[in-house]
Amino acid sequence: MPYEAIENGQHVGMSSEYLALVAKRLGIELALEPTSSWRETLEKLKQGECHLSPMLNRTDERNQYLTFSQVYFYAPNVMVARKDQPFLQSFEHIGPRVMAVAAGYRLHEYLRNHYPNIKTLAVSTERDGLQAVADGQADLFVGSLYSINAYIQQDALHDLKISGWGGPQDELRIGLSHEVAELLPAINQALLTISEEQHLQIQNHWNNLRIVENSNRRLAWQIGLVTLTVILLLSLWNLWIRRYNLKLAEQNQLLEALRHELEQKNAELTYLSSHDPLTKLHNRHYFDHSVLQDNRNPEQLSRSLILLDIDHFKTVNDTHGHHIGDRILRELADVLRQCVREHDLVARWGGEEFIILCHNAALQDAVALARRIADTLEETRFSLDLPISCSFGIAELETMEPMQQCFERADQALYNAKAQGRNRICISEESPP
Repeated sequence: MPYEAIENGQHVGMSSEYLALVAKRLGIELALEPTSSWRETLEKLKQGECHLSPMLNRTDERNQYLTFSQVYFYAPNVMVARKDQPFLQSFEHIGPRVMAVAAGYRLHEYLRNHYPNIKTLAVSTERDGLQAVADGQADLFVGSLYSINAYIQQDALHDLKISGWGGPQDELRIGLSHEVAELLPAINQALLTISEEQHLQIQNHWNNLRIVENSNRRLAWQIGLVTLTVILLLSLWNLWIRRYNLKLAEQNQLLEALRHELEQKNAELTYLSSHDPLTKLHNRHYFDHSVLQDNRNPEQLSRSLILLDIDHFKTVNDTHGHHIGDRILRELADVLRQCVREHDLVARWGGEEFIILCHNAALQDAVALARRIADTLEETRFSLDLPISCSFGIAELETMEPMQQCFERADQALYNAKAQGRNRICISEESPP
């Protein structure tokens, strides 16, 4: 308490009211699975014997078997010591003192990871930790301000005092087993609908101070009033943090959307810079900078170049218009995609001229590919049933030959194919110097 407890078989405390609001908004019924300790609660969650815990911190270990809602309650952690001990402010000033901490709590894991040199005494519950300090078994105890206040009042531990802040504040969430993780968006939405007035009502309801077994009632009420004031201030601070986090989440969502849009635009620009907008093949810029400018020729598998040009394409444009010419270019690009191998690179060089880099292909392999393309052209029905043929020039990349020189030999072979009447395949007969 005041977070939660079981009284007469019923779940009570702040978490019970938050859980009731969420269950009502989701239209679901929840069945209580009683546990006698926090360790037992975590073990049942881990083993899948229950599906939900309403008020816990997220840790790396718990992430392995739980999915967490957004934070809906913040609470400070404090260190408690006997009144004769100095005010320590933070963990950095503990020194050789022994710190009691509830086993299985997030703070226990936090101390192990961030302050391994602090001597700790693991206890079963926060109440046991406070009693260990009161009995002199430990110098300090660290836990939640709200529950520590409740235990001190209930058990009349008036020799104890708050002696410093205890690490990170609690950021309490609803933890769901992976089996019911699909409920998470609806739970987050339900938490967002809880008003600030409802948050205050819940916190004030369960943080009312009851002073018992205290002979000095005036002093007790003074202490209670100061503590209540601190709790109210912390509640207001908690609400302010929640509103700030909501605004921050909205800004993060906006930034994420802008980042996604920017990535899409960059991807589009990258694509446009390397592809021909008409045929969707790679363009001359890409081929020139990625292939022809590469003068390195390490020992590798054979490569060949094929240059092809649509025969009498100017007549098609002059007779039927450029829109028909564009359709012919797109249809030819589809034929090339159909014929080339997966690892070949095909690009539109310009106008009606195309280029193919055949990887792992000797001269006879490139000739076979060119014949396959020529045969497919004869079988393809182009727009307006126009007969479309191509002239081909082929050259194989020789050992230690720059790619640019191989391209010039293929281009000369293409010129020869056109000079010999078009619709034919010519092979470069030149050898590099």
